[in-house]
Amino acid sequence: MSNEKLTFEEAMELLENNADKLKSGRLSLEESVKAYENCAKYHKICTEILSEIKQKIEVYRPDSDSVEPFED
Repeated sequence: MSNEKLTFEEAMELLENNADKLKSGRLSLEESVKAYENCAKYHKICTEILSEIKQKIEVYRPDSDSVEPFED
């Protein structure tokens, strides 16, 4: 994939594909290390995107008729 910014869905698909390759047990040691590195890279991208989205989400509280930032 090029250096263009990935969407969450694209990064998740790439993460899943690399995880499936790792789980297959058919990779050489070098290929396994590369797939693992890719998993870490795409996991980080997904986490960053989710963090950005979380900051934009607001929660409506009907009991107080207010809107608050989303918190875990």
